Amino acid sequence: MRVAAWQAPIELGLEAERTAALERAARSAAAAGAVLLVAPEFALGGPPGPEASGSASDGPLARALAEIAASASIAIAAGYLEACSGRLYSAALVVGGDGRALANYRRTHLRPAERERLAAGAWLSIVPLGDRRCGLLIGYDLRFPEVARALALAGADLFLVLAGDPPEPEAVLGPLAHARAIENGVPLVVAARAVPGAAPARILGAGGELSALAGAGPGTIVADLPPAAPREAGLADRRPRLYQRLVADEP
Repeated sequence: MRVAAWQAPIELGLEAERTAALERAARSAAAAGAVLLVAPEFALGGPPGPEASGSASDGPLARALAEIAASASIAIAAGYLEACSGRLYSAALVVGGDGRALANYRRTHLRPAERERLAAGAWLSIVPLGDRRCGLLIGYDLRFPEVARALALAGADLFLVLAGDPPEPEAVLGPLAHARAIENGVPLVVAARAVPGAAPARILGAGGELSALAGAGPGTIVADLPPAAPREAGLADRRPRLYQRLVADEP
């Protein structure tokens, strides 16, 4: 399975410019043979400013994403600001290469400064794509090993990481991404923003090996993933009875 990650230009302020940039990235990835493109958090529409109202999961941004995916014949996972029932969420919309909506995941972990503006999602999401079962993580989710572990235990064999806003530095995102791959035996596709000082987009193998790494500027990176194999990295050797407090009801 050939996959691609987009290192997106953040200077694009208008929705139409962002959509056009995503379409170019999708066509570039498809031309390179990729069947999946991962775009970062808020790649559609931009980050939530004071006046941002968000978009419904079946609204104009979703329809634009579906058209891009169908036109380029590539599945896309892209972040956007979702509006639902009077609340705003940092969400990831996944569409297939035929433009069909496959999943909508809302970021489950919020920084304290975000909690007045955003609501947290209440579920984790796995979406089948090709021969893979893709677990979705957005931004701050990556800091919590429980998210990736829960996805792996539920059968995810590929993590799609929509790196966040604000972007993480390499000293943070790099070790976290490698740890999530190694501890779960699951490869990662990490999309990011082209920001000075921020960690670049990357694609990691199931053992944490680096398959592709973006440079400093905007662009797409592509790598081939081998077929999913039985995972032994830590899963078979777990001792759940020792971890019971981790699965206690939330306060």
